[in-house]
Amino acid sequence: MRAIVTLMLLLPAFALAQEPQAGWKPERPVELIIGAAPGGANDRIGRAIQRVLQESKSVNTLNVVNKPGGGQAVAFAYLASHPSNPHYLGLASSSWLTTVAAGRGTTSHRDVTPIVKMLDEYQVFFVKADSPIKSARDIVDRLKQDPASLSFGFSTAAGNPLHISIATLARQAGADPKKVKAVVFTSGSDTAIQVAGGHLDVGVQSPGSAYPLAEAGRIRIIAVGAPRRHPGSLANIPTLREQGVEVDANVFYTVFGPKGMTPAQTAYWDEVISRAVQSEQIRKDTQQNYWTIDLIGHRDLPGFLDREIENYRRALTEMGLM
Repeated sequence: MRAIVTLMLLLPAFALAQEPQAGWKPERPVELIIGAAPGGANDRIGRAIQRVLQESKSVNTLNVVNKPGGGQAVAFAYLASHPSNPHYLGLASSSWLTTVAAGRGTTSHRDVTPIVKMLDEYQVFFVKADSPIKSARDIVDRLKQDPASLSFGFSTAAGNPLHISIATLARQAGADPKKVKAVVFTSGSDTAIQVAGGHLDVGVQSPGSAYPLAEAGRIRIIAVGAPRRHPGSLANIPTLREQGVEVDANVFYTVFGPKGMTPAQTAYWDEVISRAVQSEQIRKDTQQNYWTIDLIGHRDLPGFLDREIENYRRALTEMGLM
């Protein structure tokens, strides 16, 4: 059953020290493969998991390996090249699932082992600090007049959930999504830098990628693509829905292993990663990056992924990206 875990329900740190009941444990250094460049949300999540798993002795050594490119297809082709080897893990954002849905790349979610969905990350829309765009309604009005009048930046691949949210916003403005200017970067931090430099009109990225430059006064966050406002420092930023734009922009994060893992190996990684995500050690990372913990274990995960990919296929067909 899908378990939504809020920050108020985080397990105490000592729970992570308990050994899972699976009859297997990694015997060699483990690689956690990230399909994006250092500095972005994928990388921050991967390194948070690395830190907690090593501190809890769930692994002796866990190395983060960045393999950006192809909408995370490069990373997952590499993961799939180690069949039956449980010492390789891959962290995917849902952007990779849109790559799968569009038929790009050589590896799908059926060529690897789904282990656990960990987090949701609702994205933010931002502009340069001195931009004349003040709200999401301003974006809609501009797109209504001319779909090509604004450029949008995001990572890590065309047709991903961020791109889909931009296309949905354009459709609500009565504009043709195919005419909207979209620029893809290898990480969310790169997108924020380009917006701050005036090279892009609007950025759509994770709060963790955007907030440092917002705090420095170089960009201005104008909307949150979530059902409700983010807490803390972003509590004063309205959602798109509050501004009359019925759009969400969510990216979720899932850990996979190679195909051919044994049930004990899959159960081990599901248990220790779930504990890591709920641990006291990641509380600060969760608050700082505005992540929402939403665990789906390896038994229910395949069905969830099938449904999400089918939804992405429908959206990408409408966008002309199939």
